[in-house]
Amino acid sequence: MLTCEVSLFPLETLEADEIINKSLDAMKKTGVRHEIGNQSTYLFSEDPEEIWRGVKAIYNEAEQAGTEFSLIINLSNNT
Repeated sequence: MLTCEVSLFPLETLEADEIINKSLDAMKKTGVRHEIGNQSTYLFSEDPEEIWRGVKAIYNEAEQAGTEFSLIINLSNNT
C-alpha cells in the first residue's frame, strides 16, 4: 500500500481557497482513495500510477490558476 501526503500552498494570491478547492475537485475525479485534512490531503493506493494521477490532477489544476504555488509531496510505501 502506498500513502501520499500532498499539501498545496498557492502563493501571492487572495484566491488560495478557490485554487485549493478546484485542485481537490480535480483530484477527486480521478477516483483515487483519499482523505482531506486541514493542511494536507492523503492519497492511498496499491497502484503507484493511481497516486501519480491524483497528484498530477492537483498540480495541473493549480498551474491553471496562473499563480505561483508550492506543492509538498510525501510518499511512503510503509503504512
